[in-house]
Amino acid sequence: MKSTINRTLDIAWKELLHMRKDRVLLPFLVIGFLLELTFVAWATSQPIDNLNMAVVDLDQSEQSAALVAALDATDTLTLRHEVADEATAIEAMDQVNTVLTPHANTILTLVIPAGFGDTLTSGGQPDVRIILNGAESVSAREARRVAEQTILEQGMRVRFNMEPADYEDQLPQVTVKYNEDLERSWYTLPGEAALIFYMVTMALAALAISREREWGTYEQLRVMPFRSVEVILGKALSPMLVGYVLFLSVLALMTLVFGVPLRGSLPLLLIVAVLYLLAEMGKGVLLSMMARTQLQAVLLVFVLVMVDLIFSGYAVAVETLPQLVQTIANFIPIRHWLVILRGVMLKNAGLDVLWPHIVALIAIGAVIIIFTAWQYRRNAS
Repeated sequence: MKSTINRTLDIAWKELLHMRKDRVLLPFLVIGFLLELTFVAWATSQPIDNLNMAVVDLDQSEQSAALVAALDATDTLTLRHEVADEATAIEAMDQVNTVLTPHANTILTLVIPAGFGDTLTSGGQPDVRIILNGAESVSAREARRVAEQTILEQGMRVRFNMEPADYEDQLPQVTVKYNEDLERSWYTLPGEAALIFYMVTMALAALAISREREWGTYEQLRVMPFRSVEVILGKALSPMLVGYVLFLSVLALMTLVFGVPLRGSLPLLLIVAVLYLLAEMGKGVLLSMMARTQLQAVLLVFVLVMVDLIFSGYAVAVETLPQLVQTIANFIPIRHWLVILRGVMLKNAGLDVLWPHIVALIAIGAVIIIFTAWQYRRNAS
């Protein structure tokens, strides 16, 4: 008599042979998602430069010209349109509306009021107006930051004859922890890696039972002398192996190629990755039992992915969501995995900090696997 481990490994080996025969799906998923991570890393690591700026100068003074020149000299803003002639306020705003038409790509429009130079030299605070293109929110936020900083520096130069070095010690002292340069890629890449890890392994696991149905071997599997837990684990092991290799590849790509730090314990991260995989594999096999075809299984995975992403913290921090959504998020495995992944990589977090999320992963995974095994036994009876 074969042991439980041997029977489980037999089913896992059978799954590996099935995946080996499919010469399109596996390379497409693995290579495709690795390329996606590369493109996301490249896009998020690039500085936001050469944003189109328009200027309406109603003052036409030496001080206003210096401000425009200083803004244009930054890497972030590039002057594309300027109202150079004397214009009334109404005519100027008409031109602003022309510049900010929906088909235009101007991110920031600066309106310098008449009397700007006189007010500035007399020690007053001129009312400079900034109009942002909110449809491009990320670019608009960066453009606003650079414009406000430049306007402040120009004002200090004219009013008090001070350079930035003269008043930097008067500004609030800011200390940034965990991401000193506020690199966007350090936040986005772990989230993208978690999504890739999730989607590939779920998609492969979701084909486990549906493939048997399509090929007409499901009835043979049901009459074989395998326990339901052995079938579930056997069907999950092969996708887990592929997913784990993909996870290691993505982790190496993030740290060695794109410079995302790994400050915490690598062994802890590798062990918790297995716990997370078990939970997601159970969900994938459960979806596979619900689907009649492989196409249905893949579509169910994508529907579940869209739902899970709402609660995961992938794009929006869970803490900013309504209380009901935060409560539901505690039952979503990827939500805990994202906290663990970012915590270990960026914050050097250990078991003393992450243990509630690890316990939650173990509990959720156990419930999913037990329920999936019960559902399989119920279908087979």
